[in-house]
Amino acid sequence: MRRREFLKGCASLSACSLLFPSFVFAYSGQPLKRYKRAHLVWEDGRPVKAKEIKPEEEYLFFYPFRATPCLLVNTQQKLKGAKLRLEDGKEYIWKGGIGPGRSIVAFVAICTHQLSYPTRERTLISYHPPGKKSSLLERDRVIQCCAHMSAFDPAKGGKVIEGPAKDPLPAVILSEENGKIYAEAVLGRDLFEEFFDVYRRELRKEYGSSKKAKEEVNRCVTTPLRKYTKEVIRC
Repeated sequence: MRRREFLKGCASLSACSLLFPSFVFAYSGQPLKRYKRAHLVWEDGRPVKAKEIKPEEEYLFFYPFRATPCLLVNTQQKLKGAKLRLEDGKEYIWKGGIGPGRSIVAFVAICTHQLSYPTRERTLISYHPPGKKSSLLERDRVIQCCAHMSAFDPAKGGKVIEGPAKDPLPAVILSEENGKIYAEAVLGRDLFEEFFDVYRRELRKEYGSSKKAKEEVNRCVTTPLRKYTKEVIRC
């Protein structure tokens, strides 16, 4: 490599380190996809702050697209990260969330089995907070999809703990800056195109067109799941 090219590469890397958060390098070589950096806000427009995220509440926001729902949860646990594996054999490392103990985590709320997701009428995929055990697993602090009974561990990066799902839930990488929370990227299986294809008709009806459903967001309105949907079905 010529000296000029080497220096140019170093300069580009330095620029990237200033422009983008450290997670870009922390997740280098892993199934991570960056999208627009999106600010999490409450319905009244106030920034979501870590201390406001209630431990026994599950919140919904949409990222990285207008139509792709995500769950935000404070697990109240000290998380050390986890090693995960996709069905195709690719392994990756999830490094936990944000806040005290890195306990505040987010995952794409689309089941990796058959793409069940929360709607205004009902949701079959939800978080079982402390004290509300899954009847199937007899444990709490899990994300479970009642469509086909798949369950995932949010304290271990969305790891599958009960099939038929084969892939972990994709994790939304969060960052915290000046007390504000941002969604930065998605780690794990890329299921968005499949989701848009399977639910093309439903999403067109709700958003007016496929193009609008696929618009990337830079602001994520965050609301308790129980307020978004008429019925949260647990199993």
